[in-house]
Amino acid sequence: MVEKAENLVCGINAVDELLRRQQRRIQTLYCIENPARRVKELVERARKDGVTIKPVPVAALDRLAGEVRHQGVAVAVAPFIFTPLAELLRSAVQNSTESLLVAIDGVTDPRNLGAIIRTAAAAGAVGMILPERRSAAITATVAKTAAGALENLPISRVVNLADALRRCQEAGFWIYGAAAEGGEDLYTVEWSDSLVLVLGSEDKGLRPIVVKSCDVQVTIPLANSSESLNVGIAAAVTLFEINRSRRQTRNDSSSK
Repeated sequence: MVEKAENLVCGINAVDELLRRQQRRIQTLYCIENPARRVKELVERARKDGVTIKPVPVAALDRLAGEVRHQGVAVAVAPFIFTPLAELLRSAVQNSTESLLVAIDGVTDPRNLGAIIRTAAAAGAVGMILPERRSAAITATVAKTAAGALENLPISRVVNLADALRRCQEAGFWIYGAAAEGGEDLYTVEWSDSLVLVLGSEDKGLRPIVVKSCDVQVTIPLANSSESLNVGIAAAVTLFEINRSRRQTRNDSSSK
C-alpha cells in the first residue's frame, strides 16, 4: 500500500530536473508499472544514483499524487530548503551587477506561484522572497507547475515581508511594486541595476504596508481599463520587459 507523501514532486520535467540538479535529496521514485520510454529513462537514471524505485499501479499513483498530473512518475523528496534572506542578498550582490529578485505578497494559488517561479527563473531572477503567511506553500502542485525551475531559484521565506523589503533596500536594491492601476507606465520606467519586483494577489493586489515599502509602483497599460491580468501573466510581462529595457540600455551604452 502506498501512503500519500507530503513532499512529492510529480511529472516528467520536474522529476528530470531533480535528477539533474539533485539540490534536494530524492527519497523514493514512484512509477507506474510498464511505463513509457521517457519514464523508463528517468527510472534508470534514478536507479544508477541509488534512488529507491517503487513501481505501482496507476490507481495507486493517482491516489499518491492527488490532484496533480503525474505523467506516470513522481518522487518523494526531503522538505524544500529555504535560503536565509541574508545569504540570498549577499549572493545576489556578489554575483551580479544587475540583480533581480521577485517578492510575493498574497499569492495563495499554488499554480500561480509555480508559474511565477518558472517565469522568474527563465527571466534570470536570482531569487525569490515569500512570506510565511498569506502565501501558497511549496507543494507538489507548485513544483509541477514550476516544471523544474524550483531547483534553480533560491527562495527565502520571511516572517515580515515589509521588513524584508527594508533589508533589501539597505543592501542597495530598489523596490518596484506591481500595481493594477495608478503606477508608472511599465514601458517608460527606469529600472535600477539591483531591484526587487513585488507581486500582489489577484483580488487585492499589494497590501498597503507593502506599498509603503516600495520606491516605485509600476502598471501594465491595458487596452481596456476594465480588464485585468492573471498575476502569473502579469509577472511574465513585467519581468521580460525589465530584461528588454536593460538590454536596450546596455546596447545604447556600448554604441556611444
